[in-house]
Amino acid sequence: MAKERKIHILIIDDDEDFRRLFGTKLAQHDYEVLYATNAESGREMARNYKPDLILLDVRMPGDDGFKIARAMRQEKETKSIPIVFLSNEDFSIEAKKWVEELYVQDVIHKSIDLNEFTERIATVLKNSGITKTSALEKKE
Repeated sequence: MAKERKIHILIIDDDEDFRRLFGTKLAQHDYEVLYATNAESGREMARNYKPDLILLDVRMPGDDGFKIARAMRQEKETKSIPIVFLSNEDFSIEAKKWVEELYVQDVIHKSIDLNEFTERIATVLKNSGITKTSALEKKE
């Protein structure tokens, strides 16, 4: 039987309440959660830890999620990490186009039901080919 390890998810969000809310729910589903409070520390953590998935707030002070996602797609260490945007706003047609151009896997509204949230995260991971076994192989 193949060994398993926890799937690592990095949450980049300046709002402590949302970090705690989503992080706690993910931890309850056996994900290992990493936290960053701003774009700069989030990009650094993504480069250093190479998480399996990044949850990225769209609107933060300084660099917004679009700029961060674009930068991570251009960096060798982070270009293949799936990204899911977290937002409090409804996306316009233009923003949805940016999401497609940046290869963001999903956009989740922060008011989402937490059970639906974990289902959507599981779907993104599955569609990206990330399982506990594949996550272990990636790190070895």
